[in-house]
Amino acid sequence: MSVRLGLGGGRRRSPGSIRVRQRLRYAVISILIASVPVALMVLAIREPREPGFPVEPLREVLAFGAALWYPWVFVAPLIDQQVRRSRFRTWTERGQSLARHLLLLAAFAVLHGTVVGGVARSLYPNENRPLWRSIRSQLLPDVLLYSAIASGFGIAEARRRQTEIAERLRAEVAEARLDALRQQLNPHFLFNTLNHIVMRLRAQEVEPATRMLLTLSDLLRDVLRERAQLIPLRDEVKMVERYLEIERERFGERLQAEIRFEPRALDALVPSLLLQPLLENAMRHGVSVTDGCCRLSLAIRTAGERLAIEVRDAGPGLDPSHATPPAGVGLSNTSERLKYLYGGDHSFQLKTLEGGGLLVAIDLPFRRS
Repeated sequence: MSVRLGLGGGRRRSPGSIRVRQRLRYAVISILIASVPVALMVLAIREPREPGFPVEPLREVLAFGAALWYPWVFVAPLIDQQVRRSRFRTWTERGQSLARHLLLLAAFAVLHGTVVGGVARSLYPNENRPLWRSIRSQLLPDVLLYSAIASGFGIAEARRRQTEIAERLRAEVAEARLDALRQQLNPHFLFNTLNHIVMRLRAQEVEPATRMLLTLSDLLRDVLRERAQLIPLRDEVKMVERYLEIERERFGERLQAEIRFEPRALDALVPSLLLQPLLENAMRHGVSVTDGCCRLSLAIRTAGERLAIEVRDAGPGLDPSHATPPAGVGLSNTSERLKYLYGGDHSFQLKTLEGGGLLVAIDLPFRRS
């Protein structure tokens, strides 16, 4: 069964638009956080006061609260930027990072004190308080709050870097296993196929040999090119169809292979080179003991937000004398790659069927390409 479908073109946001959205979200969150103490100041003036103490006008409370807290909305991204730039591998880098923070803190403290003092002068002209006193009175709160914000950003940045390192290591391990699958396919499958093509040419069977050579070329182009770890399932299906087409040329009627899938499943993202090792294992171990034919089937279906992949063969199944089911390099690498890519959100099972044969069942989250 062969279904040819074009790749769907989903809309993807550009990196620039993503950065703009992130900055807007950052600004909104910062404004909301800074609005909390301003709102508390407004609520405080509504509390009952002792006789003789006048209630402060709402306008003055809002203006003074804004001068105290909203400047932090503008300096918080600069603090975050300094934290992200900071490196602590050497004492020199630590000193440079501390110097940048002190410089930023000093500039902000002067500016913040000036803003607060200016607003206070405009609201209370009779007090005539010097600006340097406003700067001095704001210095300690500014140092404490700056340190708290920098510490919070530092903790978040440390976790982000740890996650980044872990993801990079996972990607490197998964890529290494993908390379191992490529190396497994290349010599084993290539030599057998080329040998069969040479035999066809010696027998003057030019047309089937040419067809087989062209199919092999398309298959190797798919296998050897650089791929992402996750690719659309339709690409995997096309590759295994080419693989089975070559194997049918080699084995003729002794190979009976069937592929069934739901059209919706073709949109799923699956690990690259996921299906071919399963089919190769089924062909290697799935020969019937009764008639010597190799019968295998590949079934792919969706169930809600899950993707189910099943490969069945007609071989003897697992040896019950083995406590741990033996697996070749292909199945072992496939199992390990699924662990790295999906963690606990997948299942990979080998099961002997009642009527004979082996079932390889994989359950993955359904993610659209």
